[in-house]
Amino acid sequence: MAFSLTIIIILIGISYGFSRQGKEDYFHILIKGLKIGLILGLILGLISFLIGGLSGGIESAIAGGLIIGLTGSILSTVIIGIVTVEFIIGVLIGDIIEKVLRK
Repeated sequence: MAFSLTIIIILIGISYGFSRQGKEDYFHILIKGLKIGLILGLILGLISFLIGGLSGGIESAIAGGLIIGLTGSILSTVIIGIVTVEFIIGVLIGDIIEKVLRK
């Protein structure tokens, strides 16, 4: 399942790189993806904190919510960072295909 998702992300990146004229700014795409990943990671971590807090008493809510929330934030940020890098690889391949076919 994860391998097919990687292929889909790279194919979307290839189509993005091929359809846009000229060379893309890879660093800008990376920074934008990491910002989105950080924001989504914090939002998902906050949601995990609240859900973890509602599942138990006060003591376990604070400890469990913090652990689950922090773990969710970090994992979400890392996963979206990986997806961003896969997308940039696809954009790079799309730019190469565009350069070869549109000579």
